[in-house]
Amino acid sequence: MRLPQKPIRRGAALVEGTIVLMVFLTLLFGMLDLGIAVLRFNTLSEVARNGAREATVHGKLAPAGWQGGPWGPATIDVSASTNGVPAVDAVRPLLVGFNLEETRIKVEWPSGVNDLQQPVRVTVSSSYRPMMPFLFGTQSFSLSASSTMPIAH
Repeated sequence: MRLPQKPIRRGAALVEGTIVLMVFLTLLFGMLDLGIAVLRFNTLSEVARNGAREATVHGKLAPAGWQGGPWGPATIDVSASTNGVPAVDAVRPLLVGFNLEETRIKVEWPSGVNDLQQPVRVTVSSSYRPMMPFLFGTQSFSLSASSTMPIAH
């Protein structure tokens, strides 16, 4: 009488381990990529908030020789790499890791004047290209943050 033979499973653990490892690494790097996108969005939010805080003290009553004097009420919409614009110069140091050519800073006065207690809005926008294009696609995503505050000076 012959005993039944066990099936040969050489390399099965290696194949299964490889599949599990690939799924795990894809999830891990996908979460890392998404985390970086969220970090970049939060950084843009903080830059917009700091830009609005800076703009609130550069209203109509700001001294002419003080850090660029009064700003506005003409809309400022320039690249973050632009030099000589006080609103951009104020927030550029906060844009660490961003491509300044692709980042835009927009400062606008919705009421059309830069008087005391009138709103000023700062919008900062940039793009984000994921590190893992096979997961999220090859297109870049637009990130934008805005902050509005009343003018204090």
